[in-house]
Formats: sequence, C-alpha cells, structure tokens
Amino acid sequence: MKSEKVIYIEPLTRIEGHLGIHAVADVEAKKYTDAHSYAPMFRGFEIILKGREPADAIWITQRICGVCPTPHGLASAECVDMTYQAPPPPFAVAIRDFILVAEQLYDSSLGCGILQGPDYCETIVRKFNSEWWDEAQKRKAERSDLHGYSTIADIMTALTPFKGSFWLKCLQMAKLGRKMNIVFGAKHPHVGTFVPGGVAKTVTVSDLGMFATMLSQQIAFAKELTAVFDDLMDFLIDVGYDDAGVRKNNLISYGAYDDPYAYNAKYEDMGEWGEKRKVTPGVIINGELITTDLIEINLGVREFVNHSYYEEWAEKDLEKDPSGNELAAEHPWNKETIPSPGPPKNWSEKYSWATAPRWHDWKNRVNGDINVVEAGPISRLWTTAAAKKVPESTGSGLKFTLPRANATGFKVVEELTLEWKIPKNVNAIERLRARAYYHAYSAYVAYNLLLEALEMVKKGEDKIWNPYKRPKNGIGVGLVEAMRGALGHWCVMRGGKIHRYQVITPTTWNASPRDKKENPGPYEESIIESPITEPVEGELDGIDVVRVVRSFDPCLACTVHVFHGKGKIVKEMSPFVNLSK
Repeated sequence: MKSEKVIYIEPLTRIEGHLGIHAVADVEAKKYTDAHSYAPMFRGFEIILKGREPADAIWITQRICGVCPTPHGLASAECVDMTYQAPPPPFAVAIRDFILVAEQLYDSSLGCGILQGPDYCETIVRKFNSEWWDEAQKRKAERSDLHGYSTIADIMTALTPFKGSFWLKCLQMAKLGRKMNIVFGAKHPHVGTFVPGGVAKTVTVSDLGMFATMLSQQIAFAKELTAVFDDLMDFLIDVGYDDAGVRKNNLISYGAYDDPYAYNAKYEDMGEWGEKRKVTPGVIINGELITTDLIEINLGVREFVNHSYYEEWAEKDLEKDPSGNELAAEHPWNKETIPSPGPPKNWSEKYSWATAPRWHDWKNRVNGDINVVEAGPISRLWTTAAAKKVPESTGSGLKFTLPRANATGFKVVEELTLEWKIPKNVNAIERLRARAYYHAYSAYVAYNLLLEALEMVKKGEDKIWNPYKRPKNGIGVGLVEAMRGALGHWCVMRGGKIHRYQVITPTTWNASPRDKKENPGPYEESIIESPITEPVEGELDGIDVVRVVRSFDPCLACTVHVFHGKGKIVKEMSPFVNLSK
C-alpha cells in the first residue's frame, strides 16, 4: 500500500455554492500533509456596481447570497451611511440590530443542526467511525436534563437528516428566525427596509410584541442547543478528535450589534462606537488580543491575488483614509477587480477565484507581519470574551443568563446561566461549539435590546430615519459580522456615483488560497496535519476533510459569483428582453 494518497472533493456538499478541495494524505501516519482550497466561479459584483448610485448597493449586494443576505444589506447600509454622511436615529439602529440578530438566530440553527451536525450523526459515524458509535451507545449525556437525550448515541441519532428529532427542531427554529427577520425587514431573503440614514419601516408596539413572542422560543431553544453540542463536542474530545482542524489561534472580528446611542456613521468615531458593540471587534494573533480599534482593524486589511485568477491593480488611487492614516495599495479602498482566468489545479501558480485577504499588523504590536486570520463565531466570542468591553466578558470567557421563557415544546423554562470559555486551540470541534453558543448569546443580546427599544417607544424616541443631503464625493466602509464571520464593504463615491466598491466576505478570509508568502489559507492550514479517522484501505472518502471544512460553515456563493461579460444577442424575444444582458 502506497503511503501517499491524493483526493479531490468537488463540489464539497452541504454548503452554499461550489468549493473544491485537493488534499494529500499520508495513510501510514494517518494524517493529511497538504491541501489546497479552490473556488471554481468568478464573483463580479464589484464590476457590476461601478457607476451606480451607492444606495443601489444595499439591494444589489444582498443578491450575493440567499443564505446570508441580511449582513450584506447591513454592511452596505453602514458603508453608504458613512459615504453619504447620513447617520440614522437610535431607534433605527436598534431595528437594524433586530434584523441582524434574527438572521443570526436562523443561520446558527441552520449551521449547527442542518449543515454541520449531520457530520456526526448516527449514519455517518456508524459508517466511518464504528468505534465511536460503540462508545457513544455507552456514554451518558451529562446534560440530558436540558435536552432530553439519554446517551451520546441518542444525540447522534437525533442529528440524522430528515428524520432525527433534533435535526427537525433545528429546521423549525431556522424557519422561525426567518419569520423574525421579516417582522422588521419586510422579507427574507433580501431585506427591503435598509436605507441610508435609517430604516424604511414604521415600527409599532405590536411589531415588538410579535418579535418578543418568537424570541422567547429562540431563548428556550438556545438552552437545548448549547447543551446538545456541549455533550457531543465533549465526547469528540474524549475520543481524540480535537486534533482535527487545528490551526494557529489567529482570528478577526469586526464586532456586531451596535449601541443605538453610540453609532453615528462617522469614520473618525468608528473606533469608539465599534468598541461599544455588544460583540467586540478585535484581532487575535497567537491567542492574544492585540487591538479592538475598528479603524486600526480596517487599515490592516489587505487583499492579495498571487494565487487567484486576477491581475494586480496598477496604481494606488487613495493615499490616506478620512483620518489621514496612510493606506496600503492592497487595501480594499485601492483594489480593482480585474479577472484573469487560467488553467485549473495549477498549485504553484493561480488556482482559485477566491482572493487571499490577510491582516497586516501595521502598528507592529506583535510581529509587524501579514497574518492569516480566521473569521467566524469562534472569532466573535473570543474577541468579546478577551476584551472585557461588555459586562458579560470575564477575560477568559463570556458568562450570561438567559431569562425564563414560557415557550411550549422546549425542555427548559427557567432562566439558565451559560458560560463560553476561550478554548486552548481553534479546531473543528470548538468552531461548532462556538456556533451554538453564539446563537445563545445573540438571543441574550436581543432580549436586552428589546427592553431598551420598548423604553425608547415609551419616551417617544421612535424616529426611524434622518434626512440627509448626499455629497458629490464620499468614502465609506461597513464592517459587520455575518454568521460565517467578518464581512466588509468599502465604497469610494465620485460625482455621486460608485467609483469603486469592494466586498470581502468571511468565506473569502477562510477559503483563501496561498498568499504572496505562500502561507496557506485557513481551510488549507486546518486540513494539513488533521488526522484520518476513516479506514485507509482502498480509496479515501475524505470524511475528515469535509468535517474540518464544514466546521467553518462555508458560503462560496458569497466568495465567488458568475459574471457574464461581453456577449452577443442570440435571439431577441421582445423590446424588453435582451438575452445578452
């Protein structure tokens, strides 16, 4: 038997969009020794947006993805707020938060239960890890009083797609999250109420009451979700799976859930209002929090195309940011999207339509280097826990109490205190655990924000929009968190039109190819050195590869998109239908 085996997984399923993985396995050592992540489609939204009204981006960019359109709408709205100098009133900021939190509640249920949980369901485990199944049948679930499953095997059975009881409950709660989004967003996917300077929705007390009723179910569900994944993840650690998906503890988060009274859309104040978010922005390098300043984080963003199907952009268009700080040529405010297709699977050259975002420690706080950082729920919880900017932060974890929730069909009615603790390593297990805890923390934030919004209504502070006068020229950035991690939109407006618009999604951070220093992206780095737990006789199915990659909750539709360039009319159907467009 040869020691080395090469596998290709394309498309990698149970994700949004198409993704290919090339991995090299050492079957004697039972580990993966090399990997490449590649995206086979091109995203052209930045080109499509050129020359348009900046506000159009709020609706166009939501079409980047049908799974997570809301964060794109919010990132674009905040970007255009800044570009237009159009800050929204506090109540509108709260409503925007509600729209985002509803999306996060839906998306975390979807990720945990429908997209990643089945990797550890009975069917998969019995096929690939029979010894795990034998142990799971004997292992008591320590938190059975919270979720109702007696053994770890019962949890695995409950995660079986289409028939497992917990899989079905997660599907139900994901649907409920979408309904919550619609209360203030009008529709999902593609929210219709984000506008520069506020929201296009007159909010009533009845709307808040309807949202509160559905939120109570999410709060009750969060108590079960965290218990299920704590028991399952603890079991996987005990059977030795904590080496799967390990990479450096290098993380990035832009923060989420704005303070309604702090957010003012001004770039020069972004560091201050960013730190008042309920999820604290930050960059973690080698496990240490080095900054929570959103301006510093923004200025450190770089994008490279050394192994991507794009040409380098020719010039540095902007020398400084609005506060006078020097801008790098690789910063999104300077980047141009210039597609340049090439042959596939040429690992020493260009091999992916995804770019390689990196974060530069430009203030030389740790290494002064270009760092490969990971985005996602674990990044958000880690930065918030370490920063101690919110009362729930302990420096080593996040501790918060979910309130009593009188919702039928759930195990726990009484209030419950939860604590997420910073793990020793980032790995496949801890990414999934963090996703469950982020659901709980989001529900907690929403509950307290709801109380604040009701007080606003009581005081008559229910204004939803501020009028503004659009300038001819402007520059803006919107930095928010999608479920999958840090999402940034950057706009340069000249003559009232978009001169440049750039988007870096969380999956672009995570699925990135090698950079100019040949450092692998987070998917690639996480696969390398991961153990092989499936039988190595014959062909490898790659179950450990897909478990690692899916722990990031990939969304390739956000990262790359089909772009139709110049074409010709094949047949003209009517004056209103042009097939070349």
